[in-house]
Amino acid sequence: MIPGGDPALQRSVGALVGLAVGDALGAPVEGLPRDSYPPVSDLGSGEGTDDTGMAICLAESLLETGFLDPADLLRRFVLWYRSGGRGLSTTTRAVLEAFESTGRLDAAHDAANAGNGCIMRLAPVAIRYRGDPRAAREVAEAQARVTHVAEEAIAASACLADILIAGLATGDFEAMAEAAAAVRHPSLAGIAALDWRTKPRGSISSAPRAVDTLEAALWCVAQNESFEAAVLAAVHLGGDTDTIAAVTGQLAGALYGVSAIPPHWVERLEVAPRLVDLAIRLHGAAPEPAPPRSTPETRAVGPASCGS
Repeated sequence: MIPGGDPALQRSVGALVGLAVGDALGAPVEGLPRDSYPPVSDLGSGEGTDDTGMAICLAESLLETGFLDPADLLRRFVLWYRSGGRGLSTTTRAVLEAFESTGRLDAAHDAANAGNGCIMRLAPVAIRYRGDPRAAREVAEAQARVTHVAEEAIAASACLADILIAGLATGDFEAMAEAAAAVRHPSLAGIAALDWRTKPRGSISSAPRAVDTLEAALWCVAQNESFEAAVLAAVHLGGDTDTIAAVTGQLAGALYGVSAIPPHWVERLEVAPRLVDLAIRLHGAAPEPAPPRSTPETRAVGPASCGS
């Protein structure tokens, strides 16, 4: 089931499977205060939440449409939600229900959601567009806008795409840190300053905001030297544990590859075969060509990414 040989493919599969492993590890203690529960050391039932469910929707939409189609993605989100999907925030649920009842593609504009739901599902974008960073940033922003329109959440999505692509390409944490340091968005100034490399644990927020979750996940990877240690550190931060661990799992999976994830954790994930298949297909898909530069007649707003 798990591919061997090609290190780049190993990292792509690691990023998507790592997302789901982190989600499943963190879900049982989600919402509990930091250090208020016994240490988590192993994965239980392997059941994930919206982090994994929406990542699968995003992966399948990208593969089947060939691009980011907001209507298709929203339809998949609604189908997953109505099929028993769990873990949605009140704000995201309202967006899906508004789309379901009215067909509005801009329902997210009713709330300036700066939450972390737009980054928890991002790995498929980085894998699919790993050969075209500009396209990856633009698709990362576009998928974010389907449910989140706050500027800082969109910027965090583009930035995470840059960092993941650096990891997928190199398996080198310093390359990932360099991608983080290239951020130009004011809400991500702390990310760019690499403050997370030296912050004490007590200064790391476990709130469900995109910028906070991105910093927490980077901190977890920076402070540890294995996939297992990084995601368990995320689970032990308390608060929004499933999503912090899901983002950490994306980063650590892209860095270390799927072979670094404890095999029995992967085996306990009911959706593991589906995730491996999706990651292989995303990895093998040819990068879309970069869009043409804007002309005065068709001027577009540039991506709020790490590198721009």
